[in-house]
Amino acid sequence: MITSPQNTPHHLASDLKGDLIPAKGSPFPLDTPLQHVQTPEKAGPSDVVMLLQLRWQDSVLASAACLCVCETGVWQQLAEHTREQIAERKHIIVVPDGREALIALLKRFYPEEPLITGIHPSAIIDTATCHPRTQIGALTTVGANTSIAEGTRIGPQVCIGENVRIGEHCRIGARVVICDGVSLGERVVIHPGAVIGAEGYGFYQQTRQGPHQKIPQVGSVLIEKDVEIGANVTIDRGTLGNTHIGEGTKIDNLVHIAHNVKIGKRCLIIAQVGISGSTQIGDDVILAGQTGVAGHLHVGDGVIASGKTGITRNIPAGQHISGHPAMEHRAYLRWQAALKQWPRWWEKLKQQ
Repeated sequence: MITSPQNTPHHLASDLKGDLIPAKGSPFPLDTPLQHVQTPEKAGPSDVVMLLQLRWQDSVLASAACLCVCETGVWQQLAEHTREQIAERKHIIVVPDGREALIALLKRFYPEEPLITGIHPSAIIDTATCHPRTQIGALTTVGANTSIAEGTRIGPQVCIGENVRIGEHCRIGARVVICDGVSLGERVVIHPGAVIGAEGYGFYQQTRQGPHQKIPQVGSVLIEKDVEIGANVTIDRGTLGNTHIGEGTKIDNLVHIAHNVKIGKRCLIIAQVGISGSTQIGDDVILAGQTGVAGHLHVGDGVIASGKTGITRNIPAGQHISGHPAMEHRAYLRWQAALKQWPRWWEKLKQQ
């Protein structure tokens, strides 16, 4: 957290390109240094609160914060007497996009820790190339012929294999495992406990009662720039080619991505999703929590899968799907509504 003479209502309004409405009855002048972005319930007099939804108006009004940042659309929807009450007690900054303002404020008050360059004495570095401006934590190991580019931070107890390529300004959390041959683009973030490039789940059984023969998994994983990978995610390496994660994709905690999967750009893969081998996911796809995708399928660009959807067939681009097996979302809602009526229908049927 940073308290600065520049973190005042007057300066924040200028930086956020918002309209400043000075409080009529606040004891805090416009040059009061602010300390935190806080929830209304916990906010103190030197804090900032956000009003991004109408249902927050009562808690914002009751809070002790001296500054409220409000989205234009929400401010216009408030009753006039509510606006007057808030403006009586708090300075207000009305901004066009509340989420953008929140991101800017959080980055301003809670900036990223500065890069502390150097290799911890307990780290073990083989014949790897590490840029002088990198940070490598305690008990981390880095294999032969690996390269780590400028500005990358690697936490403690990370295991990085041989022939790995890590781009500029990546952040690798504690206890991450990056196996041989994996390639990361610029600004990739991997949260603690993830395993990237483990062997894919490939076996062959010649007869029903015969042994399961392991199929060697000799491919790797390619992760493009600006990808974020959550805690305890597992991404398997390909059997022959690469498992591929496209630029700007964000993967939540506890997701499993199997061998040879191709995920497009800017996708959102949410908690506990499982994607089976050799499936292709298009650009801008959203897979909500606990969605499962069978193998060797194609999910088109812009598809949205609601939570717990079971995808067992190819899905054309642009569809919103739900249920198991997956169906068009509105059809699923109609089916659910009809299912709730079944007990009443059954009682009527028994009476006939």
